[in-house]
Amino acid sequence: MHLPEDASEYDAGVVNGGLRDDELEWFRRQRRDLEAERGGESHDAEDLVGRHAVNVVPARWWQRGLSLPFDEKDFSVTSLSRDDVTAEARRCRESGNWLPLLVLSFAWGWGSRGFGPTRLFWVMRGGWRSPRLSRDEIERRLGAAIDVLDREGAPAAYELLLADGRIPALGPAFFTKFLYFASRSQEVRCPALILDARLASAMRCFWTRRSDEPYAVGGDPARWLWQGPRWSTYRYRVYRAFLSRAAAQLSEAGERWTPDLVELLLFRGGPCEVS
Repeated sequence: MHLPEDASEYDAGVVNGGLRDDELEWFRRQRRDLEAERGGESHDAEDLVGRHAVNVVPARWWQRGLSLPFDEKDFSVTSLSRDDVTAEARRCRESGNWLPLLVLSFAWGWGSRGFGPTRLFWVMRGGWRSPRLSRDEIERRLGAAIDVLDREGAPAAYELLLADGRIPALGPAFFTKFLYFASRSQEVRCPALILDARLASAMRCFWTRRSDEPYAVGGDPARWLWQGPRWSTYRYRVYRAFLSRAAAQLSEAGERWTPDLVELLLFRGGPCEVS
């Protein structure tokens, strides 16, 4: 995952400069804390990421006609892991129907918060200033995004869902989750990564910490560079390059890191704990 050829001096300086010593230590400490929660044993990166779970209440989604792959229709809480959602993505690849992954990745992203089913209902049925697309058209656009993801990589799929293949009310914070799990379901050349407001806030902190560097002079303020909620494809590519650089740098000590493990720890830790 490389920087765009037209990367600004500020963006290139932050990404190529890599993590600072205190930031490297912060990530390693966060990983140890996560492993402690898993029983205190060392875990590989894929296991740490795959077992990351959130709580969902399937009945809230059933009430909106949005089925989750669980039998529970009462209001009990069910754990939903990244591996669970990835398994659904694999089933979607076999069937060629991507709507179930959209629903499940959306539910995973919202967790147990009550507004999630309503928000997805707007995506599927139209509402709150959003025009309605037919179910077939939504499925067509999702399938087109997966085709582009597999052939051209994550930035091209991001651009499609951001612009010409846009699905009303489905912004980057949630369509990157959809793309992430789709890419996680098979080996692809350029895996997708999740980008939402919380992760953009973390990026803003990294950029702000480097705002006094010579390469940042004359550049836009960090708060504007990471302003959402519809980050440009260029900004998404910079984000992916930063996480990839961070994972490579952390791996230099001999322990394997992946970009999505970096993403997970940033999301868990809060936007500014690295400062």
